Amino acid sequence: MSDRAHYFFVFILIVFYFSCSDSETEPEDCAGIINGSSICGCTDSTALNYDSTATYDDGSCLDCAGVEGGNNICGCTDSSATNYNLVATFDDGSCSYCGVDTSFSRVLTGTAGYDIVRSSNCNFVISGSNGQSFLLKIDELGNEVWNRSYNEINGSHWGNSVFQTFDEGYIIGGAQNTIIKTDSIGLLQWYYKLPYSYSHYVEDVIQTIAGDYIVVGGVGGDPSTSGHNQKGQAFILRMSEGGGIQWVKRYGISNTPNDSFWGVVQADDGGFVLAGEKLQDRNFEFYDHFWIVKTDGNGDMEWSHELGGNLWDEALDIVKLSDDSYILAGKKSLSSSNLDMWVMRVSSSGDILWQNNHGNNNYETATSLTLSENEDIVAVVGYTRSSSSSPFKYRIWGVDVATGQVIWNKIHGGNSDDKALGVVESYDQGFSIVGSSYSFGSDRVTWLVKTDSLGNVN
Repeated sequence: MSDRAHYFFVFILIVFYFSCSDSETEPEDCAGIINGSSICGCTDSTALNYDSTATYDDGSCLDCAGVEGGNNICGCTDSSATNYNLVATFDDGSCSYCGVDTSFSRVLTGTAGYDIVRSSNCNFVISGSNGQSFLLKIDELGNEVWNRSYNEINGSHWGNSVFQTFDEGYIIGGAQNTIIKTDSIGLLQWYYKLPYSYSHYVEDVIQTIAGDYIVVGGVGGDPSTSGHNQKGQAFILRMSEGGGIQWVKRYGISNTPNDSFWGVVQADDGGFVLAGEKLQDRNFEFYDHFWIVKTDGNGDMEWSHELGGNLWDEALDIVKLSDDSYILAGKKSLSSSNLDMWVMRVSSSGDILWQNNHGNNNYETATSLTLSENEDIVAVVGYTRSSSSSPFKYRIWGVDVATGQVIWNKIHGGNSDDKALGVVESYDQGFSIVGSSYSFGSDRVTWLVKTDSLGNVN
């Protein structure tokens, strides 16, 4: 080898030696930075394996489904759950369901609860009175979620009925001339005062399939010899959003104090079926009939039944079944001192499919009813007393939808007057009952009774 080649070879060895020495003394960190101090790991705080000490993301992040580099959206994918997440792609086991299996009774806000409906997330909303109209939202255990009063609305009004609207708000039948619309948390959106010369007492309001409202009740005022063409009649009116009246129809005998519609449902054909009471004739006893009316979509009467004897018979509530038949409940007079709960099922054409009455040989009145989810039981509530000198108590009857037979009945109450006025099926297939009570407060209070599926309170 020549000297020149020898020296060139030695030079190459020296360069190689020093390059190797440099790389050994200046190592790369996990991010590939020579002499760096990066801490590698998952820096995504939403990942399952998030490392709060990591300064460099090494691509090891796991999404909520445990997939490396995945983009799953985790949540509840069961549409029957209360916290169903429409956009979730992976079920993380977080689904929750209604149906706390319990029974109890407790005093709530207000002086009377007149109506109760299911709301969202296993809750209920109650309408009633605390001097004026109020709404109260409670959970399954009766704990208050919120309550709203509507003292800014002038005049006399109280929450006779409540209906949840398509926008998850509420429409309230506010008794004397008043309809109230709220949002989903009970905040006032609008109210409307019926503009008639004589008070129109609003007993029930529903939203139609078209999105507007049907309002029913009775025209107030003491009758006189001269009278007028509205006083004492029952009314049905159709109202637009915000309160515009499309039409109003009045039925019954004018210039009397008794005719009224107490409940309404919409029929499959777009018309309406109403429960009420109608005077037999214009006399001084004011005896009335159990009254069922079917109208078309414009409020014009298609058929009517006036049922009962020569005393006091009233239909006070109505529910619709999936086959377009109807169950109504109220009271039936057996004598001037003996009233029974009266329950009846009629077909869409008005044929009576069955009827039944039940009582204690003293005073029974049904005020409200609700269907079980599978429509095998209708729960009827009202009040009862064992004698004319005894206080009223809550009573609930379980009635077979197919036959009308009373399967069970239970009584709940204290030592003073307690009257059940509204009921809805609970999420555990029991029943939630509201009304007014003098037994459990220094004055009249709203009393909630939550029963099991057989009407018991443990």
